[in-house]
Amino acid sequence: MLTALCVAGLTVLVRPPKTNHRSPVGDCYAVFGGKRSINFALVDCSADNSTYKVVLTVDSPGWSLDLGACPGGPYRALRERIGDTECLMLDLGEGECLNRVTSRLGQRSDLVKGRCDDRSESKVTKVVTGPRESCGPGETTTFYSQPATTICLVKL
Repeated sequence: MLTALCVAGLTVLVRPPKTNHRSPVGDCYAVFGGKRSINFALVDCSADNSTYKVVLTVDSPGWSLDLGACPGGPYRALRERIGDTECLMLDLGEGECLNRVTSRLGQRSDLVKGRCDDRSESKVTKVVTGPRESCGPGETTTFYSQPATTICLVKL
């Protein structure tokens, strides 16, 4: 009886290896302010509030988020499971705007895709997939190396 209980206990404690793990590459996230932090929610990439897109998943051993796991560029690193760091890039199109969202207690903030209005911080003037492009005068160049994408933003 004791042997059966031990085997049952080990069965619960030992996880099977990841065999059918679905890569989140291509998934998109909306950003919203929580009480103390900024939260991410999976959304359809065609949704108006899709702000970030997962472009790469990197195995990062250990318990902490490895910010250096993502390639060169202004990627946002997100970790939902032990061992996987998701590298996110902005999911923006020409003419879309970025607004600031803040946690309810005001401790954290992030940019979120939203309607262009007087609260907008910047507007996308150009998105180019491929080799690094130059943006126009007065525009900020945001370049991601994987996939090679240039986003030109003008501050509002």
